Amino acid sequence: MSEPEIRHDAVADRWVIIAPHRAKRPKGDSKGQCPFCPGNEHMTPPAWLVYSRVNGELVKLADKESERVSDWIIRCFPNMFPALRSDLPFEERPGESLFFATTSYSGFGFHYVIVESPIHDAHPHNNSIKGLELVVEAYFDVMTRLSYEKSIKYVCLFRNYGPEAGASIYHPHSQVIALPVVPSAVRREIEVARRYNRERGGCLYCDLVELEVGSPRLVYADEHYVAVAPWASLSPYEVWMIPRRHEPNFINTHPKERRALARALKAVLYALKKVANDPPYNFGFHVAPARWRGESYHWHIEIHPRMAVAGGFELMSGMYINSVPPEKAADELRTAIEKAGF
Repeated sequence: MSEPEIRHDAVADRWVIIAPHRAKRPKGDSKGQCPFCPGNEHMTPPAWLVYSRVNGELVKLADKESERVSDWIIRCFPNMFPALRSDLPFEERPGESLFFATTSYSGFGFHYVIVESPIHDAHPHNNSIKGLELVVEAYFDVMTRLSYEKSIKYVCLFRNYGPEAGASIYHPHSQVIALPVVPSAVRREIEVARRYNRERGGCLYCDLVELEVGSPRLVYADEHYVAVAPWASLSPYEVWMIPRRHEPNFINTHPKERRALARALKAVLYALKKVANDPPYNFGFHVAPARWRGESYHWHIEIHPRMAVAGGFELMSGMYINSVPPEKAADELRTAIEKAGF
């Protein structure tokens, strides 16, 4: 088997991507040999979205097969070792297990890399707020385009920082995987939000924001966003960033909300580096499927530091042991943000 495949686990009701090609991706890089650094654009596929400046104005360009844009700020191109491939036909396949309901699909989908800066170490805690504003805008452009591709049902944008969090290349970058199925975890979140709306009215996340603004778990708050250490944090220093305005999907945000998100991300990730000694982390967008017509869900970002290894208990039970109370984590992060003047 060489092509990727999406398989449904009927026992656990979850989707799994089988992607043998991912095993070939590089492990580590240096500034001189980094495929994401300026001058090495030929080491990656042509970028279909490039942010650059012409006469001081931001322009959006695209590479040509034989010619790359050299003076770039942000690049987005297909992952060289994709989990899913857009050149495969989208087709359902019969399951091969004892469970007749088990379904699989061809490995159709999109897997893109967003290189966030030409600077090799411009991770969010080092990047300028202006630089992060462009990164968030690129997130918006890429997620918007992929959300309406034929047969795509969900777009997952995420960022891995540090080898322990799955980052095989140090240069600051994020990834986007567009799927022909809705992940099980997302379906469960949407169902919880629907049930809350049916039983209590309103939005679970809007009510959560109202509750946590005055709680000891508050990490950051401004006109547009509230960041909290969740009541039942899975891991030390976990943070959720929730927009104040109710909206199911990030692709429906206003430009001022995206600019504010850049500042909020900078503040929280800077504080995380200071307080937790620059830990590896993953963050990702939780959004409703673009074609979903419900209004009860509320998009947000979850930041998960990788400061503990999931052991046997966590893997077998699905229950996590967190050694840092969220109230303590929030106090430390909030203090670091205040000292930095965000």
